[in-house]
Amino acid sequence: MYNSSILASLGIFFFIIIAGAILVFVLYLINLQNLLKEIKPENRQVEPGNVWLMFIPLFNLIYPFILYPKICDSTKAEFQSRGLNDVGDFSKSVGITMPILSLCGWIPILGGLAGIANLVLFIIFWAKTADYKNQLKSNPAGSNILSSSKDLLD
Repeated sequence: MYNSSILASLGIFFFIIIAGAILVFVLYLINLQNLLKEIKPENRQVEPGNVWLMFIPLFNLIYPFILYPKICDSTKAEFQSRGLNDVGDFSKSVGITMPILSLCGWIPILGGLAGIANLVLFIIFWAKTADYKNQLKSNPAGSNILSSSKDLLD
């Protein structure tokens, strides 16, 4: 039988892990929301507040297939309207691959590898969207300062 102090410690450990994961996800969604806020309304395909729909259980399995491409297309339209350099697909391929890997996570054996790959792409997508947001902040609309941030992932 398990000692009650061990069970309490495990409960606290799992609570900390879950709270940490929620905090990371909230910070990620704030990043996506702030990126969309930098985009002029006429270039947005999705409103900034819609990123919070990712907290709806089960809906969040399908919504990334809609949300991420719209964020990427909105970012591309904003870069083009500001005359900034085109940087590939604006991580659209990464944004589509992440929810595919999330669904693959339910497949036995393959799920572990899909989870690791999804985590890596999650970090890449977060970093790229933060970079796009920072580029838009540093090049306000009408400034026509060219940016040169092109890499293999775009």
